[in-house]
Amino acid sequence: MPSQFRVRKIFRWLVNLIAKGLIKLRVTPNLATIIMLLFSFFSFISLVCFRNLLYFSIFVFITGIMDGCDGAIARLTNTATKFGGFIDSFMDRFSEFFIFFGLLIFSKDQVLWEWFDMKLIVFISFFTSIMISYTRARAEVIFKGDFDIGLMARSERLFYLFLTMLISFFYGYMQVFLFIFMWLVIATLVFRITRIYSQINKNESIQKI
Repeated sequence: MPSQFRVRKIFRWLVNLIAKGLIKLRVTPNLATIIMLLFSFFSFISLVCFRNLLYFSIFVFITGIMDGCDGAIARLTNTATKFGGFIDSFMDRFSEFFIFFGLLIFSKDQVLWEWFDMKLIVFISFFTSIMISYTRARAEVIFKGDFDIGLMARSERLFYLFLTMLISFFYGYMQVFLFIFMWLVIATLVFRITRIYSQINKNESIQKI
């Protein structure tokens, strides 16, 4: 799934609208990144202190929207920098840590189907999510191109958590949703690694000719 077909394309109008409003308030791209991180921390607090999946899902959604605003502000104001891109990527990992750590604490005593420890499911999901982002970053150092491939990139992960935790607040099934999430991110990581491996072999074959 190339980047142009992702969830963020659906919400691009909203991201641009908010970005234009933030520009009027003189919010810089880096400040927008910090605001994104702050909302991810709020999602952590909503689970750890209030144990409220509704607040959590709302803050995760805002985190996802703000994740696109920093880049939108940079483009609209022509202030994009390499260091800004580095800070954005760096803070993205911190925001995922807050979100998953909140889920870990919230579900620490829960077991799915009397068999699967939820702590392990959340931990695997977090580790795999980080590796999905890492494989893209590493591949783009080696090759030029779009390696934002696979179903569960960052925008999809945040949207999935927003939607399923919102449903869980009203109807339950949180453990099942997180179990499915774990397998989706694992599948995405395997897919990315496979595609990158194929690209490496293809490039090496061309160089030998």
